[in-house]
Amino acid sequence: MPEFDERERPEQSTVRTTGGEAIKWSAIVIIVLAVLYFLARFVIPLFA
Repeated sequence: MPEFDERERPEQSTVRTTGGEAIKWSAIVIIVLAVLYFLARFVIPLFA
């Protein structure tokens, strides 16, 4: 029984890690898009 539990734990942690990575990268993408929008909307027209 302990061997079965040890095999099951890495799968659960892998699922949690994958979900955490997805959330982290989604947040990074949203932040980058927000910065690009700000630059395109407010900063670039200052030089035009």
